Amino acid sequence: MSADRLRLNKRCAYQLPTEAPRLLPVPDWGDLNPINLNYTLELQVFSIVGDGLQLREAASLYFRTVHTWFPVVSEERYYAQLASVRVKTDPTPSDFSLLTLCMALVCKEPIAGDVPGSARSLYVSIKSFVSILEAMGTNSLKIVQSRILLTIFEIGHAINPSAYISAAANVRAAMSLGLDSFTKDVGSQKYEEAQNVWRAVMIVDSYVSLENGQAPFTLRGQQSVNQETEDSDLANVEPSAFMKLARASQLLDQVLIHVYATSLNDRSNGVEGVEILKSLTSFMTTFQNGQLNPHPLSDSALAISRSAMLETLELGSRTETPGDFHCIYTSVNILKSLVREVGLGGEVSPPDETAALSVFLPHFLFKAAMVCLSDTRVSGRADPEPLLQPMRGLLNNLEKRWVAASRYSAF
Repeated sequence: MSADRLRLNKRCAYQLPTEAPRLLPVPDWGDLNPINLNYTLELQVFSIVGDGLQLREAASLYFRTVHTWFPVVSEERYYAQLASVRVKTDPTPSDFSLLTLCMALVCKEPIAGDVPGSARSLYVSIKSFVSILEAMGTNSLKIVQSRILLTIFEIGHAINPSAYISAAANVRAAMSLGLDSFTKDVGSQKYEEAQNVWRAVMIVDSYVSLENGQAPFTLRGQQSVNQETEDSDLANVEPSAFMKLARASQLLDQVLIHVYATSLNDRSNGVEGVEILKSLTSFMTTFQNGQLNPHPLSDSALAISRSAMLETLELGSRTETPGDFHCIYTSVNILKSLVREVGLGGEVSPPDETAALSVFLPHFLFKAAMVCLSDTRVSGRADPEPLLQPMRGLLNNLEKRWVAASRYSAF
């Protein structure tokens, strides 16, 4: 028996690793060529998603759910290429296979409140393929679409800081293709899809900035592609749900810049804040359509607009500039009204298909609850639980689709 053991009078014990370390495979640069990558990604689609009918069923699920609130992929163009690659003997292009994998990934739902291991493995695999394509100098519209869907998955399942990093990278990838200045010279279908991709990039970047409590990192104050045309469309015709989401995102950008990137002196006169509130109020009236209290889970653009409104009003209610009592009083009253509006909407039956719930819904519910809890003026200096209960119920419903909702519902 060793002297050390006699002195300590203890049994020798060593902490062994629960699992022996294994060497992870590292790709050889000589193997990274377009032919091998096309073949590898095609096999990944076959083994994970399937072939023939299974592939069409997976695409159908995507277009029936995620596509309804985030049409970043043209359904017509996707099915046309799917039909084309199935009759060819050449390997499927790597960017199309990557997009197919991302469409399947973003449809994965939590099991017992967490992302299943198979979905996490697919997520890591796709991230690796995106990095490999980037290292090879490959970029395309489909790769940018894949990046966006990957970021949606990260946002929805609270994979941080990956979501924050990915959102900024998406902007650069899109700009490298000129999507921020795309013109109609390339054909209407491709133009519309490219325009939606750029809108999607901006929407995701805005929402990630909101969740991180920061002004948009990229393109501050710059107008989106064809901004004058889009504003005219919103004013003169019934806009699509996605155009309204893009507009809500632009208003959110203004709010985030006002709240997080504007000095106290510059916003002390309150003019900018009032103008932002006017724009938000005018825009939010377009969601009523005869319903005084639309369901809180019914519309992504409505949810983002409410987040923007809550951010603006919370700032106004905390203003300590002398002589701004009226501003504080008005902000608190509107906050009360908005919190109650959300609560009343939560008493209506939620949408039937959980799989079609948007990733942009949880934040405004959490924000409304936090405002109610932290400001007794909003809750009426009484027990806030009656106001909070509908919000908890809505977040609990969202947990079935997005893990991030469960992080928010822990308030």
